[in-house]
Amino acid sequence: MADLVPFLARLTGRIGAAVLGLALGLSAARAAEPSATLAAVKARGVLVCGMQGDNPPFSAPDGKGEWHGMDVTSCRALAAAVLGDPDRAQIRVVTGMTRFPALQSGEVDVLFGSTTWVTTRETSLGLSFAATNYYSGQGFLVRKSLSVSHVKELDGASICVPPGSTTELILQDWFRQNRLTFRPVIIDDPNQIQATFLSGRCDAYTRDMTGLSGFRARQGNPGEFVVLPEVISMEPLGAFVRKGDVGWFDIVRWTQFALVAAEQLGVSSRNIDEAMKSASPDVRRLLGVEGEVGPSMGLGKDWAAKAIRAVGNYGEAWERDIRPMGLERGLNRLWDQGGLQFSPPLR
Repeated sequence: MADLVPFLARLTGRIGAAVLGLALGLSAARAAEPSATLAAVKARGVLVCGMQGDNPPFSAPDGKGEWHGMDVTSCRALAAAVLGDPDRAQIRVVTGMTRFPALQSGEVDVLFGSTTWVTTRETSLGLSFAATNYYSGQGFLVRKSLSVSHVKELDGASICVPPGSTTELILQDWFRQNRLTFRPVIIDDPNQIQATFLSGRCDAYTRDMTGLSGFRARQGNPGEFVVLPEVISMEPLGAFVRKGDVGWFDIVRWTQFALVAAEQLGVSSRNIDEAMKSASPDVRRLLGVEGEVGPSMGLGKDWAAKAIRAVGNYGEAWERDIRPMGLERGLNRLWDQGGLQFSPPLR
């Protein structure tokens, strides 16, 4: 019996070592397994992001044809992380009806487009929601001359709304729940739906509150329009990818988290060189000074540093892309400031 104890100890040690070796082998195999989308993006040398056109503060070209907005920032950060250059991001304009087929077919590598995270887009469309870059909610814009102060006063009104969208479904549900009626004016093209509202064919225009504020601010006479105070939904907006490519899902998700983590840790595009010398383990892992976060996804150690250099941290992106619209951060503040934005640990 005395001889049995050392034997069992040796046997247990060997089994433990074998299990550990197997686990490490599987881990290494998983880390080395290439993402099909990542391989395609690298071979092409360009990252193609689907998003709406003329949709400030998320995505809109300026007079020189250069794109700006929060979705554009997320796309450029991803291009920097993957290809080392934010200018290798290519914007492909999609509409409410074409956005999901564009992603499903491989026409785009990642879809932004002010697209809301909902169940059926994951369970029925073969897509996965990777990361939230903005929390918004659905609202209504009306002409001041309509003398409407609250949404419930829109009973029987004509409302401009894009087809096949969560906006349309939420609108239907909210009016039914409140025993109200409305006449939908359904138009897919964002520019056309805005022109239709301005022409007076619709009494109200509904979409996410941020987009409404951006649209109102661009008018030559913004004082003639009113954003009603009610917010009738909670809208987590962000990036979708094709389901099945887990490696690409990880890259898109953690690149967005890296921008938030940078703000949490006080790392910005302005101080990143100094931050490289930080003694903080969290900062050092974020910037790739130590750890293997990037290589575990098939990227370089400095993947996050490249993204932060290119677009700044989440707070910098907000100030550049959203603040000019006169909007407060609200739910998009960091978690320790009363908001919902946070990053899990990068380690």
